[in-house]
Amino acid sequence: MVIKKVNDLVLKNEQFKVTQHCVYLYPSNGYGRAKGNNNFFEKKLKVAATTRSYKTIKRLMEMVS
Repeated sequence: MVIKKVNDLVLKNEQFKVTQHCVYLYPSNGYGRAKGNNNFFEKKLKVAATTRSYKTIKRLMEMVS
């Protein structure tokens, strides 16, 4: 229920999708200016979280392959 409520929010210049295990975020003006940052999602979803860029995820995937 909480995930649906968060997914229904609209943040200007930002696209995001919350799943059971992950938040996918695309801030078109850059993460440094994003309202939907790590703290925002932690508060809304009541979870502890970390943030990784696409580049970091790609590199981690290469390391474990």
